[in-house]
Amino acid sequence: MNKISFLLIDYLKHALRAFFAFLNGGVSCVVCGNKTGVYMICKKCLKEKFSADFILGIRRCRICGKELLTDEDFCSECREKPVLKHIDKMIPLESYRLWNKELLFLWKINSVRSMSRLFAHVLSDCLFKLGIKVIVPVPPRPNKIKENGWDQIDELCSYLKYKYGFCVLDILERKSVEQQKKLNREERLNSIGKAYFMKNEERVAEILKKAGLKKLDEVCLVDDVFTTGATLESCSKILKDRGVERVFAVTLFIVD
Repeated sequence: MNKISFLLIDYLKHALRAFFAFLNGGVSCVVCGNKTGVYMICKKCLKEKFSADFILGIRRCRICGKELLTDEDFCSECREKPVLKHIDKMIPLESYRLWNKELLFLWKINSVRSMSRLFAHVLSDCLFKLGIKVIVPVPPRPNKIKENGWDQIDELCSYLKYKYGFCVLDILERKSVEQQKKLNREERLNSIGKAYFMKNEERVAEILKKAGLKKLDEVCLVDDVFTTGATLESCSKILKDRGVERVFAVTLFIVD
């Protein structure tokens, strides 16, 4: 799909969603409960809770990005046993609490795909302010699209690419077919270095050439949820082993 096709289809989908939302009297904002339009967050709550200035202004752990409530530079987990060793900067947009749990449930489980458009808007503002230009999406497990009909991160990155102009490089693949949510913390940490790999050199070179890049100096991994950090650590290690100098990571939510 090219940019024009994507934007045209997106416009038509959004227009249909707006039409049916109007017929049904709108939807309720998951934060304040007030009626809103297509999205599950009203404009007021979006500005107050999900603006880039608000998100990037939070004091965070220098390693994992969790919000800090003390004067320490690192959270207790990262002081004792940090998982992220190959990521230069980690930014989660929101904590996985309260209404954020409902937002993720609506998006991933109920397939409310208008959330992809909304999340992309919030994410793009933060990425622009961070100076990030090249994105590497965390790949889905094999057969996910076949089972669910779509991949949330792929759709999110399509918006970032076609609507907001980011360079998106699909250069990673996933080996494991087991769902991460079914693994406990120890099992997730033991999967580091085993679940993901980079595509072969010829394919990577082809992707870089198509994107107009000679090599990768700085990239940003994008995923939906940071739980233990095992996924991001696996992917960042692969990228750095293949010569990427700086690896950032952004997730929509963080379990803290």
